[in-house]
Amino acid sequence: MARLYRVSCAALLGAQLFFAGAAAQSVFSSEIASLPRDDPRRRAAADAVGAMLARLDAATLVLCAVAVVCALQLKRARAALLPLFAGLCALASAALVTPAIHAMRLAGDTASARFGALHGISTSLLVVEMLLLGVAAWFAPESRATPG
Repeated sequence: MARLYRVSCAALLGAQLFFAGAAAQSVFSSEIASLPRDDPRRRAAADAVGAMLARLDAATLVLCAVAVVCALQLKRARAALLPLFAGLCALASAALVTPAIHAMRLAGDTASARFGALHGISTSLLVVEMLLLGVAAWFAPESRATPG
């Protein structure tokens, strides 16, 4: 159980780092970002990044739940808190922030301050998830069951 906890947290951290540092940056490059907002290539890139984020959020929900269950099985309730909070961040992203961004994109309202704020919230949630999962993986519980 301890190994599964650590692997769940570390794999998610790696996936999130890859998404933020490589995938999203490659798909929505500075060349694409400099295109007019109504350019089909820019819209396609934004759609691709949004689809990747939706899958990442879904994986985060599942693997955070796995980590929480592992921590509880090890009787390490405090160890369950970090992946639980990371999962709640992913839930907020998937249920509230990403749908609002998508709706604004469909309405053509991507130049507004609200769109920028939602994008900032989305990015902040991902950073918080990465921090929580990094700490959780680093301080993962040991195999022995101890009160906690």
